[in-house]
Amino acid sequence: MHSFVSPIISSRQIAAIAIVLAAVSPARAQTTPAPFVAPFSNVFISVGTFYIDANRLNEHFARSDLLLQVPPKRTGFDAIANHGYATGIGGYFPFGRVLFGGEFQYADLGSESSPTGKTNQLRTTYVLGQVGFAVWTGWRFTLYPILGVGGGNLTLTLKDRTGGASLPASANPTFDDVVLSPGAKSDMTGFYVLVQPGIGFDYLVLRNDKDHVGISLGVRVTTAISPHRTTWKYMGNEVFGGPDAGPTSSSIRLSLGIGGFRLGGK
Repeated sequence: MHSFVSPIISSRQIAAIAIVLAAVSPARAQTTPAPFVAPFSNVFISVGTFYIDANRLNEHFARSDLLLQVPPKRTGFDAIANHGYATGIGGYFPFGRVLFGGEFQYADLGSESSPTGKTNQLRTTYVLGQVGFAVWTGWRFTLYPILGVGGGNLTLTLKDRTGGASLPASANPTFDDVVLSPGAKSDMTGFYVLVQPGIGFDYLVLRNDKDHVGISLGVRVTTAISPHRTTWKYMGNEVFGGPDAGPTSSSIRLSLGIGGFRLGGK
C-alpha cells in the first residue's frame, strides 16, 4: 500500500495567501507610484503533482467484513496509490488586472497488480474555468492569485486475469458488487466537483524589450477542494454505496507556453 506524500504547503496556507494577495492588491495599486503594466496573455502546457483521497476507496478493496466469513475470502485487489502526476493545457487573457482562463488536466494514479492476478487502475480528467487577479506585474512577469471551479471524472478499471463472473449492463449494482465480480475487465466512473484556489507566477522570456511575444515559464501552487461526494456509475447505471474519492491537498505545477501582449488584442 502506498503511503501519502505530504504536500509542501498546506491547503489552508494556500487559500489564506491567495485571499491576502487579492485583498491587499487594490491598496498596493493606490500607494505604488510606478505605472501599471497590463498582464500578458498566456497559453501553456503543464505538468505537476496530483493527489486524491484514496483512503475510503481502499477500504472497499480491503473489505474486512469478508475476512469474517468461512472460509476467509478477499477481494484480491491491493490498495491503490493516492498520488500521481497530472499533465494538461491551459491559458488566460487579461481584462485590466483581472485574468480569465481555464485548464484541462489528465492524471494517472497508476495501477496495482496483486499476486492473485487482479489489477486496479485509477485515472482522472477535469476541466476548470478560472479567474485571477494580477497583483504584481511587469513587462516580463505576472504574480497572481487564481480561483478555478469545475468538475472531473475518475475512471476505476478493475481486471481479473482469470476472468470470472461479471455484472449485467442492466444492473444498478453496489460498489462492492463490481469489486467482487469485475469479470475480465470492468470500469466504473465517478464524478466530482472541484474548487481550486492557488497562486501563480509566470515569466515571459523575450529577446529584447521591444518584443511583445515570447516563451512563458510558470509555476502554480494550488489546493484542491471537493465539496460534494463522488457519484459513481457502472456501464451508464447508478452505483450505490460508492466511496468519496475526489482530489485533495496541495499541488505544484510547472508550465511552458507562449505568452505575449499581442494575444490580448494589443
